[in-house]
Amino acid sequence: MTFTPTEIIFSCTRACNLHCSHCFINRNPQKLNIEDAKNFLHQAKALQSIEKIGFSGGEPFLYLEFLLALTKEALSMDLLFDQIMTNGDWWQTKEDLTSTLQKLYDAGYDGKIGLSWDSYHEQTCERMETFIKTVEEIFGKESINIQTVIEEKKEGAAPSLQPVNGLPLPPETGGSAPRNAPLLQNDIPVYKLPCTYPSEDPRAWQARRWFKEDYCEGPGHILYVHADGNIAPCCGFANENPALFIGTIKDSISDIMEKAGQNKMIKLCYEEGLSHFRRHGLKKILRSKKEKLKGKCGDICSFCDYICKNIIDID
Repeated sequence: MTFTPTEIIFSCTRACNLHCSHCFINRNPQKLNIEDAKNFLHQAKALQSIEKIGFSGGEPFLYLEFLLALTKEALSMDLLFDQIMTNGDWWQTKEDLTSTLQKLYDAGYDGKIGLSWDSYHEQTCERMETFIKTVEEIFGKESINIQTVIEEKKEGAAPSLQPVNGLPLPPETGGSAPRNAPLLQNDIPVYKLPCTYPSEDPRAWQARRWFKEDYCEGPGHILYVHADGNIAPCCGFANENPALFIGTIKDSISDIMEKAGQNKMIKLCYEEGLSHFRRHGLKKILRSKKEKLKGKCGDICSFCDYICKNIIDID
């Protein structure tokens, strides 16, 4: 398998209105330049594999002008929309919420609204009820999905969220679920995701089994444009590491793809496979350094984060 990007995700800003304990992004006011993003979109369209765009952050709705401008630009280029990932809690009043979503709809956005909702975000049920109903009123009944991170089970702890007016809610905290396994609650898909940890966190190494190799087919094959302009090949949290950077928004798409072809981490993730590297190349490196792994890692992104930070030389 080789790295073949099919989507561009713009992390348009690092600004966010929440302080979630499980988030690894460095919150700051940094924003992508709109004209740079438009130019990059046209450059990237030269790749026949690019079919759609999506938006992330930070909280992308804090940079509405970017969403509107890139939505209109993508439509003019016949690109499809994936989704906008949001915490759904950025609005001040119901009027503010309705006005903002209506502007996005009027700009032509017809992709999904992905709502990150779980105990880590600490949104109130009342506000999420308003957000979901407003999205459905403007974009339609099948326009939204919920992505909820399963919290570590604490003995004696009660679920953080309670049902409101029959609305779908994230599953109770605790337990485990396969990544990207959708449930249907009141006709809204709910994706239960395990909590992930950076490689320096001891909890990243407490799995019973090693991660299942997928050659980064799940979160990969994406041009992920960070708010500082750096571009990485996937949307997993390890993409914050410079070892995964393959260029910037100001580079030509040919230069970006050439750098991707030479990038050591991309070769490991998409061609050799991180599992194969762990069993073979990594063992030799650790023996030479007289080091050992801290345990078993069940999350491929956490393991990728470890390799980026400790093994790969990016000079």
